[in-house]
Amino acid sequence: MATVIIPARRGSTRLKDKLLLKVKDKPIIYWTVSNCLKAKNIDKVIVATDSIEIQNALYDLPVEVVITPMCISCGSDRIAYVAQNISDEIIINVQGDEPTVSANDIDNIAKTLENEDCVSLYYPIENEEDFKNPNVVKVVMDKNNYALYFSRSHIPYPRDISFEGLKKLSMANKHIGVYGYKRNVLLDFAYNLESPQIEQIEKLEQLRLLYSGYKIKMIRATKDTIGIDTYEDYERFKNYLENSTQ
Repeated sequence: MATVIIPARRGSTRLKDKLLLKVKDKPIIYWTVSNCLKAKNIDKVIVATDSIEIQNALYDLPVEVVITPMCISCGSDRIAYVAQNISDEIIINVQGDEPTVSANDIDNIAKTLENEDCVSLYYPIENEEDFKNPNVVKVVMDKNNYALYFSRSHIPYPRDISFEGLKKLSMANKHIGVYGYKRNVLLDFAYNLESPQIEQIEKLEQLRLLYSGYKIKMIRATKDTIGIDTYEDYERFKNYLENSTQ
């Protein structure tokens, strides 16, 4: 079985206290945790946070909250801090600002990890604006759906083809920041692997795994997600919930 660990740092630069912003009287982090709890192939859900306020926002959910040190710099390091003390060999990292993550996708990641070291999600990009948006991370894959590279730039660069042409070739793909790891891979990532220049330049921690020779299996998500990075994302999520049955 697997454990879902949700890194939930209170501090955010682009949208202040975004995990505590409310939609339908519930904060963003509450929606994320609620969706994770619907997954069937997991043992438990743990929230790793540096904030008592985030802990208090989850008081009525059957979730364990671990208060982590303020000095931890990235989400994967935060979940590694927690993973040292649990026994499950499959760890799934769901970012706290992914309130529309699908429980089915979490289950698919857990199943795929039976034969892989690291797994993540992608979904086709529908419009050229998103393709060029640096807040939408892109992924290019090989013929077996292993990641070749992730970037905030629009990759692959369409030199002699239109964006619509890329779509028809299924080559314009968004990376959804949900990861599954074998526990030993996660701990190696957090405590042994150097942070390469490509990670520091792109500000994408998954590049550390590729740089160090790990393979990341990409599986198509059942639906797109709304990651909350900006106020516009927050408004999109509010509109999404108004038109859903949740």
